[in-house]
Amino acid sequence: MRSTNLFIVRGYVGADAKGFDGGKVTKFSVATNRGRNDRQTGEKKEATDWVTLTILNEKIARWALENIKKGDPIYAECRVAERSYQKDGQTVYITDIIANVVDRLSPSQQAGDQ
Repeated sequence: MRSTNLFIVRGYVGADAKGFDGGKVTKFSVATNRGRNDRQTGEKKEATDWVTLTILNEKIARWALENIKKGDPIYAECRVAERSYQKDGQTVYITDIIANVVDRLSPSQQAGDQ
């Protein structure tokens, strides 16, 4: 059996992309909205989740650094990766969302599924 670790993000960039390691790595946050029902009133509400994407592919990272700006609608295909390190004798666990595909959407593409 082939296994899959696929995490798809479609939302709006929260801040301009930031480069690290000479632009070989890029990170940026993405806001995604989801509907939910208020338990007390039953009223439909919208909640925002924030996800930080990391790009390790140098070509994609450099493209994102030059082209991804705050407010841009984006689509990304990612994988989830966990790592840990020691700090003051304690193990710190981190979950990274590694983007392998990143596309900037036109406003009409982003609005298309509403």
